[in-house]
Amino acid sequence: MPEPCVVTGRRFSQNGENVHHTLAPPPQAAGPIRQGREAAVALVTTREAEGGRDGERLGTSDLSLSGRSWEKRELGLGVSARGERVRAMAEAHVIGQIVGATGFSENSLFCKWGVHTGAAWKLLSGIREGQTQVDTPQIGDMAYWSHPIDLHFATKGLQGWPRLHLQVWSQDSFGRCQLAGYGFCHVPSSPGTHKLDCPTWRPLGSWREQLARAFVGGGPQLLHGDTIYSGADRYRLHTAAGGTVHLELGLLLRHFDRYGVEC
Repeated sequence: MPEPCVVTGRRFSQNGENVHHTLAPPPQAAGPIRQGREAAVALVTTREAEGGRDGERLGTSDLSLSGRSWEKRELGLGVSARGERVRAMAEAHVIGQIVGATGFSENSLFCKWGVHTGAAWKLLSGIREGQTQVDTPQIGDMAYWSHPIDLHFATKGLQGWPRLHLQVWSQDSFGRCQLAGYGFCHVPSSPGTHKLDCPTWRPLGSWREQLARAFVGGGPQLLHGDTIYSGADRYRLHTAAGGTVHLELGLLLRHFDRYGVEC
C-alpha cells in the first residue's frame, strides 16, 4: 500500500509573513480485532481483574490456556480456580419465624433475638440478631409478631450447634421499656418444620427491687448476655418464671453425609 502523500499548504499571518504548515499523515487504521486465543486471553485477564486472584465465584465459567489446548471448566462448590478439589463444607439453612408470646402479665410486648454458634460455624447469609415490633394483644393474651428468620450457615463440625437467645420486653404508655423475660432454645437438628415453645424467666432481685419494679418499673437485668444460654453462673440466680415464646422453624441440611452425619 503506497505511503499517504504529505500536503504542504501556505497561508499568511497578520504581518504578512509566510507561514508553512504540513498536514501530518492520517493515523494508521486499527489492527484487526483479536480473535481466537488473543480474545480469550483478554477475557480471562478481565475476569481475573474483576473477580480477584482466587476467582472462586460460584456459577461462573473460566477459560484457561494450557499449552495449545483450551480447557473450559465450571467453578462450583468444592472446586477451586486452579482446578484443585476442595472438600465442601456442610451447610444448614434455617428458615422460620417468631410467631408470638403468651403467658406474660405485661402488655405491649416486643422481642429481641440473636443466634449464637461455635467457632466452626460461618454465617453465609442473613443477620445474627434482630428485634420485632411492639404488639398489644386485643383478643386473648397472645402477642403476635410473625417476625421472619432466615439464616444460612456453613460448618466443619457439629460442635457449637446454633442456639436462639431471646429477650422479651414490655413498653408502657410513656414509652419506657422493662424486661419481661429471658430465654433460649436450640435450633432443631433434624430436617423439616418444627414448632418450638421457649419458656422465659427473669432475675427476681431483692424485695426492695421487686417493690420498686411494681410501682416504678425497671428491675434487675443481666450484665452479660451469654449468661442466658450458658449455665455456668445461671444456677446462682434467683429467678421468676415468665411467659412462653412460640417459634416455627424449618431446617435444611446439605453435605452432612460427607462428615458421617445421617440426615
